[in-house]
Amino acid sequence: MLNKIEQGMQLGIEKRIKKEQKYFWYSYAVQKKGNIYYVYEYEIAEENMAGEICEYENIYKYLSFEEVKKFFPSKYGIHFEDIHVLKGQKIFNVNFYI
Repeated sequence: MLNKIEQGMQLGIEKRIKKEQKYFWYSYAVQKKGNIYYVYEYEIAEENMAGEICEYENIYKYLSFEEVKKFFPSKYGIHFEDIHVLKGQKIFNVNFYI
């Protein structure tokens, strides 16, 4: 995992969750660009997807891989070890946050 992140690959996870009798999509991704590790976190109610009205969207920047792991927001039963190389479309565009 560390090797892939160090190569600049985006790793992440998307999960459909149910809370408060509604379905939500939760996304989390990590990508290194230059010397910065960018961590993206996003949640949207399924009913709001067409209008793209999200619950929240956060971008965090860290200087080390250890910080990324330490501050990983373990939510909805997802742990840092669950992220993986994404096939197809990326979760976020790191260049928007540079």
